[in-house]
Amino acid sequence: MPVRNGPAPCAPRALLAIAVGLPGWLTAGAAAAQAPPRDAQAEATLNEAMGTDYLETRFDQAERKLRAAIDACGESACSPAVKARLFVALGSVLAQGRKELGDARDAFADALRIDPSARLDPGLVTPEVSFAFEQARAATGAGASAAAGARLQMTPPPEQRVRTPVPLYIEVPADLLPSVKQVTVWYLPPGEDEYRPLVMKKLRGQGFGINVPCSALEKEGTLRYHVAAVDEDGAILATAGARDAPLATAIKARPAAAPPHWPGYAPPATCAAPEKERPRQCLDDRQCNGGLACVGGSCVARSTEATSEGPSEAASGVAPDVRRNWVSLTFSPDIALLSGRDVCTVASQASDNFVCLRGDGTRYDGTPTPGVADDVNLGFALATLRVALAYDRLLLDNLTVGGRVGFAAGGTSGGGASFLPLHLEARAQYFLAARPFEQLGARPFVLAAAGVAQVDAEVDVEVLEDAAACGANAADRTSPCTRPGRSGRLEPRQQTLAATRQAGQGFASVGVGVAYAPLDAVSLNLALRASLTFPAVTAVLSPEVGLSLGF
Repeated sequence: MPVRNGPAPCAPRALLAIAVGLPGWLTAGAAAAQAPPRDAQAEATLNEAMGTDYLETRFDQAERKLRAAIDACGESACSPAVKARLFVALGSVLAQGRKELGDARDAFADALRIDPSARLDPGLVTPEVSFAFEQARAATGAGASAAAGARLQMTPPPEQRVRTPVPLYIEVPADLLPSVKQVTVWYLPPGEDEYRPLVMKKLRGQGFGINVPCSALEKEGTLRYHVAAVDEDGAILATAGARDAPLATAIKARPAAAPPHWPGYAPPATCAAPEKERPRQCLDDRQCNGGLACVGGSCVARSTEATSEGPSEAASGVAPDVRRNWVSLTFSPDIALLSGRDVCTVASQASDNFVCLRGDGTRYDGTPTPGVADDVNLGFALATLRVALAYDRLLLDNLTVGGRVGFAAGGTSGGGASFLPLHLEARAQYFLAARPFEQLGARPFVLAAAGVAQVDAEVDVEVLEDAAACGANAADRTSPCTRPGRSGRLEPRQQTLAATRQAGQGFASVGVGVAYAPLDAVSLNLALRASLTFPAVTAVLSPEVGLSLGF
């Protein structure tokens, strides 16, 4: 009689496939029967150039194919809509892939002259593509946005020190603010001839700001830049400066003017030393160096008294103030890996740390038929549950050492078995980030632990009583027993027993985890421990969840 024993195997999780669509303008246009003779070939070339070459960054090949298709269209072999789409695709390749904004503007202008309703594909809009397209619309007067002539409110910093970020700040007109999707600044470092883009960040009210990094300001000269605000379609709504008439800030070794800054924020610090490469100007604590907090737009030492108006004393030279003592409450279920043969025999219960209980909770002491059922197949089974109180001390920047004391539930104590409900543990945790306790956010770690604990895992096991031992008919499995067992009890011929593997009472563990600190003194902890118990050896997985408070 086949018998299912032990824990059920775990089924693998199914993977979720995510489909990514191609740009909308790659679909076919008018029906082939109504299209001019070259439309179908032009559409095929467009799909190949943009759907394959462009997406795989083979910009030279995409440009060659698009120009060849345009030449093949000639004056009338393609419909205006198809030919305009070829020019729009060519302009996108030149602007985004080749960074040739002037040539891209000309390609977009050709598209608008052929079809004034031609538009960019939203999936391929970038600051460069949008900028060149808006220049083409302005040059041709085709569908130009009335708002594109609006001006952003910006006062360029007159000068800044070498190797110091330049804080750029603009305000978007209130009537345009709901439509603004992105504000981008293009800047030209001193001594260079290629503009670089930076996406500005939303600040307070109508303001947007960004720092031109000090890596672009290594020498004296003039920093040039222009700014554009665009909507969801990439259309430019408002500008400050232009590529041919940029705004400028002088970069000097010894500037005479006061250091520039965003309104209500501290000036950025000079990138003169490694520990000061992150500017003192900030939006929140994550933009400050370790041990500093963002107060009034400036990074200050956490131990320095400060008000919302700013720090009351200099932040430099103050030792980082971190929480070195952490008290935690953790919950952890044990999942044991176990197996066994003939687990409910008297010998196995005496030497293999199995306890088999009948349905009424009494210890089974019958004689199972050898080799028939009475087995636990290899697999995982939910075991004991643990709650522990922990204390950890931060010894180094990223090393904690501590202990845990708690209680376990779910062990077996029936039928004369004993269970140790106590959990004692010594643990060390090594955090993988540099100075993780000086900053908020995720703190990944590895751990090693050892201690005292007992892990009891229970599975159902079916047994067939030995016919010779219990006086049953060996030829008939349904024949009842007629002879009492060792305890004087007449056993059922077939029965299901609760078999518990009792492992421990010592253990050693390794594991991984992550602590997430939303606040200085609070941490949410997740971990997974892999343990080996001894002298009764069993492999155990223990996921942990906990809450820590630091002081």
